[in-house]
Amino acid sequence: MDLEITIPEELKTFLKARSVSLLIKGEPGTGKTILALSIPQVLRTPSFYVTTRVKAQTLIDDYPWIKNMVPENRIIDASKTVFPPPSLEESVKKNFSFIEYSDKPTFLRELYQMLEGRRNPLIIFDSIEAVQEATSERIYYDLLDMQKEMGLSMIFVSEYSDEKKLDYLVDGIILLRKENSKGKFLRELQLLKLRGTLCRKPSYLFTLVNGVFRHFEPFKLETPKKKRRFKPLPDTETHFSTGSRDLDQILGGGYKKGSTVLVEIGKNVVREAYFYILIPTALNFLLKGKQMNVIPSLGTSKEMILPLFSNFEIEKEELERVHIAEKRWTHEKFYKSEAEILKDFHYLHGKSIQKTKPEGGFISIGLDSLMAKYGHRVIEILEAGIFDTQKKKLLAVWNIKHGTASIDEIANMANYHLKIEERCGVILFQSLKPRSGTHTMEIDFSEGYPQLKLIPIT
Repeated sequence: MDLEITIPEELKTFLKARSVSLLIKGEPGTGKTILALSIPQVLRTPSFYVTTRVKAQTLIDDYPWIKNMVPENRIIDASKTVFPPPSLEESVKKNFSFIEYSDKPTFLRELYQMLEGRRNPLIIFDSIEAVQEATSERIYYDLLDMQKEMGLSMIFVSEYSDEKKLDYLVDGIILLRKENSKGKFLRELQLLKLRGTLCRKPSYLFTLVNGVFRHFEPFKLETPKKKRRFKPLPDTETHFSTGSRDLDQILGGGYKKGSTVLVEIGKNVVREAYFYILIPTALNFLLKGKQMNVIPSLGTSKEMILPLFSNFEIEKEELERVHIAEKRWTHEKFYKSEAEILKDFHYLHGKSIQKTKPEGGFISIGLDSLMAKYGHRVIEILEAGIFDTQKKKLLAVWNIKHGTASIDEIANMANYHLKIEERCGVILFQSLKPRSGTHTMEIDFSEGYPQLKLIPIT
C-alpha cells in the first residue's frame, strides 16, 4: 500500500513561519523520528538532520525516502560510539557530515560552521537529550539563541512525554501517543502548542504504515467530479466479493456464500459512513443481475436509499431489483396480535426468498426496525433468516447500533462481525470476527464511483 506523506495543515502553517522552534515528544515507538523526517518532505524546505542515537547510514537504510529532501551530506552524524570517529577520507566516501565533540562549545562551534551562510534552513535534533548527555549541560538554551540569531527553524525530538523546562521555551509542542486497548490499536498526534497558529482540532489520528507518516482528516464524503458506472469485482466459487478490494483482503476473499454479517455501528458515526460499508457490496450484486431485499433501519426510507444507487450510472431495470420494505407496523399493532404480525412476516419473507435464485440475493436488515416490531421474538426471526440464507447460499447483512440489547447473542449467531466507530472525526473499521487490526475508512471517488478504502493503523 503506497501512501502519501501528510501532516496536519496547522503544523504546516506553523512551520512555514520564519524562525520557529518545535518540540516533538512521546514515548518510545510513537513515531517521533518518522514525523521529524517527514516534515522536510512535506514543506520542501532545505533541512539538516542531526542524528545522535542512530548512525546516519542506519537512518538512510531504514528510511530511504528521506534522501529526496535531506541529502546525505546534510545528515549530520553526532552519535557517540566506542569506535574511533571516521577519518576525513572515510567521511567523504560515506557522503555524511560528522560532528566530533566532547563538550558544549565544540558542538556549538562545529554546528555554527556547518550552518553559516545558509538561508533559513530547518535543523532537526534527534534527540536533544542525547546531545545534553554528551555535553553534560542544558544545551537547548544556546541552540535557541542560535536559532534566533541566525534566523533558523529548529525541531527538537525528545525521548520523554512528560513536561520539562524546554516546553516553556519552544514555540510549538507536538505529543505523539499510541493506544492499545481491547484489541484496538491507535496512534494520535496532539497539538499542545503552536504559537500564532489557529488550531482547528486539538488532535489527529495517524498511521506509520510502510514507514510513512500519514495523518487522517475527519470523514468527509465528496461528490465525484464525473460519475462513472461501478465496476463490480468477481466472486469466487466459495465467496461473494464485498465490492471492495481492501475489505476482500481483510476477510480472506470476501463473504462466504450463505453467510450472515453483523455490522455494529458505534456512537457518532454518520449515516453516510455505514451506508458506504454496504453500497459497494450491494452494487456488486445488482450489476451481476442479482436482487437486493432491504428492511431499512429506523429513520431510513426508500427515498433515502434509492438515490445512492442511481447516482452511479445504475440502469432503471437494475434498480427494479432493489426491494425495500415499507414500514407499516406501527398501525398494524392496533388491529393485529403479535402472533399474527409474526406469522405475516414469515409468510412475506418466505415468499421473497422463494423468488430469489440460489446465490442470487443480498439481504440488508436494520435490526432496530425488527426489534421495534417484534421485540424479544427477533432472535427467532433471525434464526429462521440464517437457515434460509444458508440454504440458498445468499448473503445477509444485519445493521445494529452499539449498546443494543442482545448484541452479544446476535453477534454469536453471525458468521462475520464488523464494527465501525468514530474517533477524532475519523471513521474506524475493525473486523471482530474474524479478528483484524484497526483501519481508517475512506471513500475514494477518483474513478467516478465509490471505492471503500481501509488503511491500517500500524
